[in-house]
Amino acid sequence: MFLGESAIAHGGVVQEEDLCVIKVSFLRAHFKVYQPLVSSHEQFCEDLPVASESVFVMEYQHDALATMPIDFRIIRDVTGLGRFARMEDVEKIDDLDSATVFYQPALVEPDVFTVMHEFDEEGDFIGIVSATQPDTNKVYAAVFPFEVGFTGIGYWPFFIVVLVLLQLQYLVMSGRLKRWMKGRSSSAAVALLLCAFLIAPAGFVLAEDGGLRVTYSPVAGPLEINRIHSWVLHVESVGGAPIENADIEVTGGMPEHDHGLPTQPRVTTELGNGDYRLDGVRFHMRGYWEITVTVTTEEGSSVVVIPVQL
Repeated sequence: MFLGESAIAHGGVVQEEDLCVIKVSFLRAHFKVYQPLVSSHEQFCEDLPVASESVFVMEYQHDALATMPIDFRIIRDVTGLGRFARMEDVEKIDDLDSATVFYQPALVEPDVFTVMHEFDEEGDFIGIVSATQPDTNKVYAAVFPFEVGFTGIGYWPFFIVVLVLLQLQYLVMSGRLKRWMKGRSSSAAVALLLCAFLIAPAGFVLAEDGGLRVTYSPVAGPLEINRIHSWVLHVESVGGAPIENADIEVTGGMPEHDHGLPTQPRVTTELGNGDYRLDGVRFHMRGYWEITVTVTTEEGSSVVVIPVQL
């Protein structure tokens, strides 16, 4: 369990004797990434700590790579599979170009293959390396999922949860948990009430400071990745009275990745009866998002956070 991070398959890059090695089919190369502006000469195998200028380097272990045209592509992870994404998952992406953030066309580098890309946001990405055999035109490819903004926490939270569950199982089997819970039914009820609040439906959220209720509905069907959406926001008081003539500002982002929306949504039309049309909503990757709606009226401002899971 303590070797979980290095033992779990992670795309085309593996760690061998303190060296990062990328496997393009049977072809192998030393693989490393530098972020010179923030970490000087420190080397990374895949995951990068910050969004910054990044230099990807491959030093060939197979001489055949020196004669092959090699192309390099970085895409946003629109598969939703994270570290478990594989080449077959990438091949299922309908519009690869729209997910691409960097592409280096195929070229022959006789010694060392090097590309540079400056990331402007953190998130989950997939690198794709393709080498073409000149004689047969056969293409050998490898993918390596990686994270920009990697904290280094890795799988430790999972292991901690497992240990806690094992301890709870021991307490249940030994009867100690039952004795400890005796007389604590009121605390359990409070805990259940808190859980019910935390799993409230995403489209129905109460503001913390203004007593407003905001519901939303997409105008053209369910939410999709990398598509501009329009929403209808309905704003009302807790008593159900529609809020009209309000000034509404909308922001959002992924708190787990610490980045915002790729667009700047704005309310373009007040439809009446507390309804407002919101245009320009786009999500560029799967995961948990939060949309923050700030409603300003003559009585003051209220903030409502809408959770969205894609």
